[in-house]
Amino acid sequence: MLSRDDARKLIDQVLSYSKADDCQVTIGERDLAQTRFAVNSITTSGRSDGVAIYIWSTKDRRTGQVATNETSEDALRKAVARSEELAGFAPPDPEYVEPLSPQKYPEIPSYDAATAAAAQKEILSAVKTAVEASQAKGVVSSGYYERTASALALGNKRGNFAYATRTRAEYSLTSRTPDGTGSGWASAEGHRMGDVDGARIAGIAIDKAVLSRKPRPLEPGKYTVVLESAAVSDLLAYMFGLGGVFDARAAEEGRSLFTRRGGGTRLGEKMFSEKITVRSDPFDSRNPGRPWVGNVEVEIGGVGQIFFGGAGVAGPSYLPTEKIDWIEKGVVKNLVYTRYWAEKKGVNPTPLPAANLVMEGEDHSVEDLVRSTERGLLVTHFWYIRYVNLQTVQVTGLTRDGLFWIENGKITHPVMNFRFNESPANVLANVEMLGRPELSDNRIVPAMKVRDFTFSSVSDAV
Repeated sequence: MLSRDDARKLIDQVLSYSKADDCQVTIGERDLAQTRFAVNSITTSGRSDGVAIYIWSTKDRRTGQVATNETSEDALRKAVARSEELAGFAPPDPEYVEPLSPQKYPEIPSYDAATAAAAQKEILSAVKTAVEASQAKGVVSSGYYERTASALALGNKRGNFAYATRTRAEYSLTSRTPDGTGSGWASAEGHRMGDVDGARIAGIAIDKAVLSRKPRPLEPGKYTVVLESAAVSDLLAYMFGLGGVFDARAAEEGRSLFTRRGGGTRLGEKMFSEKITVRSDPFDSRNPGRPWVGNVEVEIGGVGQIFFGGAGVAGPSYLPTEKIDWIEKGVVKNLVYTRYWAEKKGVNPTPLPAANLVMEGEDHSVEDLVRSTERGLLVTHFWYIRYVNLQTVQVTGLTRDGLFWIENGKITHPVMNFRFNESPANVLANVEMLGRPELSDNRIVPAMKVRDFTFSSVSDAV
């Protein structure tokens, strides 16, 4: 694994070749072990490591970007020269923000040596448990278990430098009944493999597959729903992060949910249930974040994945990360100011809420939420969600892998899947009861009981 000294030396080497006004470099090295299985049998299993170096060169507000996975002197020289050549073809960016001067980044423990040392042997235990349990229950299961250990670094010509190491384990499992009518799903994740309980995941997915066989149709309409934490996390991705819903500029320019009629923003207004408190907290030990705001890529992706300097809503600013409240007891507490917009408005920039989101909950289990429901639906999770109206944050998607009818506090039978059209903003306003928060898809969120959730049509999908 690339050490701090190794990373600094490599970044300094890249910067030494630069002739541009500004040059910024990120380095991501990743060691990945994975096992994939389908129909109760392992299909692929492997371990790989690699490095990704991204270089941005800027001259006269024109920026060129190059990514390489070669570390020889000749390759790095050519990559820097190529980024400078590409900058010459780019139009000047009128909203260009200069790279950061040296920053003070916090230390956030997010590396577990035992997880970094683990590989196929440790993964196999969880896979074997799922396969044996599936065979015993007469279902077929497919899943993917991935363990990563990463070293991440960034630096620029203005002297800024940061370095961090991270580990992460993620496991998801889908089980199906042989007749094709029942499907169950479950997942777990954490920065330690010890956080991933393979036996629990297998039990949930397999039981849901069996219980969801031969679902009955139900008329579309508005229903009270109990959303498991995975379903809540699926929806919140479209409220906090994707689409820039919390972007201050969009709100001030009249293009946002947070635009006030007649001008201004709805900052400080109570827009959601008093039960809703949401913050970004990279220091939460349940899901520790990076020391900076934004990603450092660990593989070569498409050009344009990252915006230089944080000018774009979705781009990394690489500012030191911080804890920040977005909603407190239903009141909007902060909006996102990019470095460009913050400078223009004379305020401090704020980070994106996409990562390390934490929503407070209540001391209830999912079973408690079901018991409190007279008539409604239990939703396992959602699938293929897309925006319908960005200004209202209305999205559409499908229920999947277990939808159940609740009557008089009990699950009575499985229901055919629905397409839904709903806004996460409405969901946060219509919350009646919350469960205990748990980590799902990089967000710590509770299950929710929500009234008046809109299902628009029945889906034949399992």
